[in-house]
Amino acid sequence: MKKDKTLLQIDLKHTNMRNDLKENLKKEARFLHITIPYDKDDRMITFDDSVMIELECDDEFTPPMFNSEDKLLEYVIDLKERKVLNWDYEDGYLRMWGKVCDSGIYTLLDADKNPLWQIRGYVPNRLIPPFDKGFGDYIELSVEADGTIENWLTTPDFSEFIEEGKEPTPIKTNKWHRAKEALWNVMRMKLNKEETEWLIEKLVDIKASN
Repeated sequence: MKKDKTLLQIDLKHTNMRNDLKENLKKEARFLHITIPYDKDDRMITFDDSVMIELECDDEFTPPMFNSEDKLLEYVIDLKERKVLNWDYEDGYLRMWGKVCDSGIYTLLDADKNPLWQIRGYVPNRLIPPFDKGFGDYIELSVEADGTIENWLTTPDFSEFIEEGKEPTPIKTNKWHRAKEALWNVMRMKLNKEETEWLIEKLVDIKASN
């Protein structure tokens, strides 16, 4: 009986905490910061302007909101106005569709853009289009020339943040993702000492030639 009472108290505590979080996010959350690793060569994210498709295949195309230093797509969305802040695409409408799976970071911000709560990994599709067609893997942002997002919810759904979110942690650069992948592939090969020394020598030669 004592054990059952303790479990009941724990459940009640968790319920109260979730309710407090729900009320806090409802009151304080004003912006959503979406951060997605981006490499044009991956072809996991596509762009179209309703006339041309696969704009990412054009060597001269640079996605709007692309942080070239950290190799990240970064969208800050005003949840009240349903608009991307500082939208910098001058050619009008643009649609982004991507299979980002578990690579994204989604952070709720307050009115001063301080981080409140965060999901790392799957797409919180109860809040972000294409909603029930996203399955936690896909993201779709159709943005008009003024930054307004098509089909964005009038009333944000924070339920996934309440259920699965955590305290925000700093977002790291994606600058070295190709080098990290190359290193992982080398480690997977389990080269012997002689092979490793040969590889290092070749890398030094490549660096010198550049």
